[in-house]
Amino acid sequence: MKFTNTTVAADVGILHNDHYVAIPYDCTSLTSLATNGVIKAGTFIPANDSTAVGVLFTDVNLNDNPNGTVVIHGFIKSAKLPEQPSASVNLPMLKFM
Repeated sequence: MKFTNTTVAADVGILHNDHYVAIPYDCTSLTSLATNGVIKAGTFIPANDSTAVGVLFTDVNLNDNPNGTVVIHGFIKSAKLPEQPSASVNLPMLKFM
């Protein structure tokens, strides 16, 4: 049996405060969003377009555990996002600051 050690940031601080609503999300099919098997916190899920349901709360390592948490309501620090929301993103319950 082979074991590997993978480091994933627990909290990169995408939120302005601790008042938010998040939902569980299975990221198994989102391999195109990953770099080296990790989807970064702040990534728009499932895509940075009109299909977005929210932003990923913490990094997700698809090889270890593809289950993530997506923030659907809250105040997001735009500077902490891997990319800014596209013009087609429609998330009225999220405020980007």
